[in-house]
Amino acid sequence: MSDTAVATPTASTTQFPVAQTPAAPTAAPPSGAAVIQNEQGKANSLLNTIADKLDRLVTLTVVTAIADIEVVQDDPDQVGFTCRPRSGSTIEAFQTQVNLVTGDIENLISRDFATNTAYHSLTEFHLAQVTKSSDIVITNLKAIRDLAVQISGRPS
Repeated sequence: MSDTAVATPTASTTQFPVAQTPAAPTAAPPSGAAVIQNEQGKANSLLNTIADKLDRLVTLTVVTAIADIEVVQDDPDQVGFTCRPRSGSTIEAFQTQVNLVTGDIENLISRDFATNTAYHSLTEFHLAQVTKSSDIVITNLKAIRDLAVQISGRPS
């Protein structure tokens, strides 16, 4: 037998540099002022969208028409339909257009509608619809204005 000793390796004391990845920058939570400004921006965007839509809605049109019509279901999977004059049919009509900005009113009346006494009650009906529609528009515009005032936080 041999008395040879085997050296046991000792733990290395050499230190290797450790690469460290810089920490990702953390975004500071938005300040209260930034949150308020963002909410005001959203509200202003909504108000601008509403204003753009209102600009396109300057004409109120009321039509009372007499014609042979056909009823067409737009989408068989949905409840709803469209009425339209049957192709080739004669249309007797009374149309009123009101410019909501200038207040101009234009009436277009087919000759038979204007002269046929059988349509007299329909003329009265049409004029009542014009009045009713105008009242509805005024009420809706007031509601939109009130909503815009509430959103903006401005006094009315």
